[in-house]
Amino acid sequence: MSDIPAADERAISDQLRQLQDAHHRGETDAANALLDDLFARYGRETVKAVRWQQDSDRLAADLNLFAMFGTAGLRGDD
Repeated sequence: MSDIPAADERAISDQLRQLQDAHHRGETDAANALLDDLFARYGRETVKAVRWQQDSDRLAADLNLFAMFGTAGLRGDD
């Protein structure tokens, strides 16, 4: 993802979090507006690339926890 400026990546990530929060609160119109704004400002493919990278990073972290601690690391067991 080196072709996406770090500031844009952070801004997209922040707005994706806001979008998810709005969605979880049941504020569908607000979530849709945030998504439309993301696509208008950065383009669908750039937003998709940032989302893909987030998912990839999360999976890598989960795999590392599993490798170190087994399923207890994934569940947060002590």
